Amino acid sequence: MDKDNSSKEPNQLQKLRKRRNKRRRVALMAMSVLVVITVALTIWSLVFIMARRHETTRLAFITTRTVEETISCPVAFIDQHDKLLAPADGILVPLVEEGARVAKGDRVAMIVPFHLEEDVERFLSANDAYHARRIVLAGLSNSVEDVLPRTRSDSIMREAIFSLSRAPIMGDLSALKNAIEHMNLALKAYRGESLRETGYDAELTERLRERNQLLEQLEVSAGTDGILTALTPGTVSFIISFPSDVMDEDSWRNIADPRAEIERLANQSHQPIDSRQGRVSSNMPVVCISNVAVNTMVTVIPHDPDEETRLKRGMTVNLIVSPDLRLDRCRVSRVVRGDEDDRIFLKAPSDVEISTSLIAVTDAQMIVKVSTGSAVPVRSLIGLSDDMTTAKLKKVKRGVTKTIEVDVLACDGTYAIVQGSEYEEPLREADLYVVNPWTIDDGQLID
Repeated sequence: MDKDNSSKEPNQLQKLRKRRNKRRRVALMAMSVLVVITVALTIWSLVFIMARRHETTRLAFITTRTVEETISCPVAFIDQHDKLLAPADGILVPLVEEGARVAKGDRVAMIVPFHLEEDVERFLSANDAYHARRIVLAGLSNSVEDVLPRTRSDSIMREAIFSLSRAPIMGDLSALKNAIEHMNLALKAYRGESLRETGYDAELTERLRERNQLLEQLEVSAGTDGILTALTPGTVSFIISFPSDVMDEDSWRNIADPRAEIERLANQSHQPIDSRQGRVSSNMPVVCISNVAVNTMVTVIPHDPDEETRLKRGMTVNLIVSPDLRLDRCRVSRVVRGDEDDRIFLKAPSDVEISTSLIAVTDAQMIVKVSTGSAVPVRSLIGLSDDMTTAKLKKVKRGVTKTIEVDVLACDGTYAIVQGSEYEEPLREADLYVVNPWTIDDGQLID
């Protein structure tokens, strides 16, 4: 029996080895086939790309267009707001909306002790519920029950809500940013135009009574010294800059390196803080009131040695601060010349409201030249010179392609204003040109 068992064991081990070797050979064969297929697909893709048909030649008419030439410049906004300081340590409770206009002596906020944090939350919740009911009564209806908007404000809000719900939350967030700003503007307009009393409403009356009751309790705890009132009429903001970031015009005129200072202020760590419903310390700035008719900015541009083209006091320029903020006709109030850079102080138009949260940006664009004329895409130009003053254009003349010399009068990186050189015929709006000149040679007949 022992001999039989001992003879069976080697046979079983041998069978296991054969099975293991077979599985290994199958795995290696599958891997080899996969490698061969991958190599074949790669070779086929390369051959397909190299042997594909040429790009189709495209033609277009020369059109008249306005082109804005810009230079990149950092911009800092000079703080000219009146600050209200916290009279004591505590929690700041806003009594007006951000951006509200107030008169001198109006109450804007109050400071309550830290131990009343739960009472503050109840008051804010009751206040939100009250305003939500006002919005419903003003016309923001249920889109399921009421398919069509009941009022103009209802339509505006529905559009803003729809844009916000469709905005992507991953990847490029520019659409989300625009949707949020659209919603904020819609809410502001909605509250300003549509929140009118529509008669007696029991629920609204109850919410108002509850809110006022909680407000009275907080006012008693805050006391007279804890109520902040506006010292001057103006626009209220709870977005406060750091005290170390506040600089006047004289400071900007004398600072050694304005570019570096603007970059420091534009850093995320130096962005303003929102004091609403936050813990504040005694003598800390918590509210600012803007009563300035004109906003002042300082920007830094490369020094222009040409006396005729350089910016001077009294001139106006257009400034693109961001895709959503364009300041036209900013007046030059002061110029500080330097060896490499010039400091330009600008006064923005009084009809433009600039948020106090905007301290500095590093990638603003100053429009230095506006030109109108015959325009073509920059990619359609051939051999654009380094100074962007001359190039070649493949024009269609009497049905045949011909490369001509052109002078570039202005360029914004996308389009260029061009004119025929002194040795060429003038360009006309009805002239045809080749949009992608690399696809066709000169002397080719165009069907």
